[in-house]
Amino acid sequence: MRTLKMLLSLAALSGTFGLSGLAHAQAPANPDKVSICHENEDAFPWLLKTKPGYSQIMIQHLEKQLGVPVKLVAMPWKQCLAELKSGAVDGAMNASFSKDRAEFAHYPMKMDGDADATKRMYRTSYALYRAKGAAVSWDGQKLVTAGTVGAQTGFSIVNQLKELGVKVEDSSPTADELLGRVASGRYVAAALQTTEAENTLASNAALGPKLERLNPALVEKAYYTIFSKPFFAKHGQTARDVWRIEAKIRESAEFKTSVSHLMKSVD
Repeated sequence: MRTLKMLLSLAALSGTFGLSGLAHAQAPANPDKVSICHENEDAFPWLLKTKPGYSQIMIQHLEKQLGVPVKLVAMPWKQCLAELKSGAVDGAMNASFSKDRAEFAHYPMKMDGDADATKRMYRTSYALYRAKGAAVSWDGQKLVTAGTVGAQTGFSIVNQLKELGVKVEDSSPTADELLGRVASGRYVAAALQTTEAENTLASNAALGPKLERLNPALVEKAYYTIFSKPFFAKHGQTARDVWRIEAKIRESAEFKTSVSHLMKSVD
């Protein structure tokens, strides 16, 4: 009887080690690196060309905690999304949620099917900017104007403006160019991220006196690091680790201190 028990125990141990070894063999390896694209224009305070902005600093913190090299690649935003869709890059950062993008990219999601804003990089609002006294009105529900509203190329706010029934042109990549077109009369208004637009107006003495922001905000959005379908299929755990770590970084005292020269408070 003792011999039989010993044989059964050895068999059980052998099975345990075998299953463990199999699970280990099948566990997906961490990627050698993660390539993340982003817009190649200044978008204060999130992205800057001459020094690290909020998002670039967050990625620096992320890389240390993730233990995997992260390569940031700057390019026009429309190209960034196209390369994400094709799998040429692993991820894209500073991306708000849209149903169109969710068809080819993975966001952190909740059980109810909505994007999980607790895993965001940051949150910011969009507002309309018009020439002072121009015939543009927005009450939080209805946008009334007879002219063209400008928006940045490839930005998700374009579809929302179209849903409001206005004519939209998104041929410009930068806030200062859009605001200049509003001041010149080419557009009746421009829809821009509030932080970026306010920074542009504050630093441009010629534009500031000519333009005004409409309240309330058009919309408030959370922005994420998102991943291509090929990358997520192979390295889904790495993507989930990125979202978890970014949420932790955003709330950390160390990170808040490191971006305090860019903004008064961190969302």
